Amino acid sequence: MNENKTGSSAETSVKAGKYIKYAIGEILLVMIGILLALQVNNWNQKRIAEKQIFNYLVSLKEDLKTDIILYNSNIKGYEIDKANNSQILINDDYKKLDVDSITILVNGFWNLNRTSDQTYQKIKSAGLLEMLGTPEINKAVNDYYNIYISHYNYLIEWDRKLTDKDATFWFHNNSFETNVLRGLESSTLPFRDNSEKRKKDLINLTESTMGRNYLRNAIARDEYGIRIVNNAKSEAERILELIENEIEKR
Repeated sequence: MNENKTGSSAETSVKAGKYIKYAIGEILLVMIGILLALQVNNWNQKRIAEKQIFNYLVSLKEDLKTDIILYNSNIKGYEIDKANNSQILINDDYKKLDVDSITILVNGFWNLNRTSDQTYQKIKSAGLLEMLGTPEINKAVNDYYNIYISHYNYLIEWDRKLTDKDATFWFHNNSFETNVLRGLESSTLPFRDNSEKRKKDLINLTESTMGRNYLRNAIARDEYGIRIVNNAKSEAERILELIENEIEKR
């Protein structure tokens, strides 16, 4: 009788041991499956993020190329404006020109802001600002849009306001009837005075203390604009090279 009980207990222990081993095996399989699934998911997420970053880098590259073209145009415009204004202050040779040509010399302009930060904002929204590549690229891109573009935007707005103020002095006064205003000609309309009288009136403005001050301030503004835009252009070219190298490595 005792032998039967002992045999039954041993058999039960063996069965329990097998069940525990089976259960542990099942748990391990489930855990391995979960870990594999997580690893595959992480791999997929990483692959998607890398593809997204690559596309953003390509888009940033095109944005920077467009910015550089814009900067070159800005610099050329500032240089022309500076040369025109300087021509009046350097000597009296400009007085040999006709009235419309002199008007063009004092007629300043301001640049339109056509830079775009849409790609940068998308990268920022996606939380990928620190994953563009090397730490140097990450910092350079952030600094470009937060420092250089900010300075450029300030320049454009500041220059626009002061150039409009200049235009008020030169073209909205009671001393000179203008023909050309920001490149818009109205030559078919009659003037009160003949061209020689109008030329004399305009020269009187350019020789006045206020007129010369407006010209000097415009020249100083152009020089400042050239410096700021050149800085932004140089940084854009540097970042463009970094991004092109990063794209080649991917």
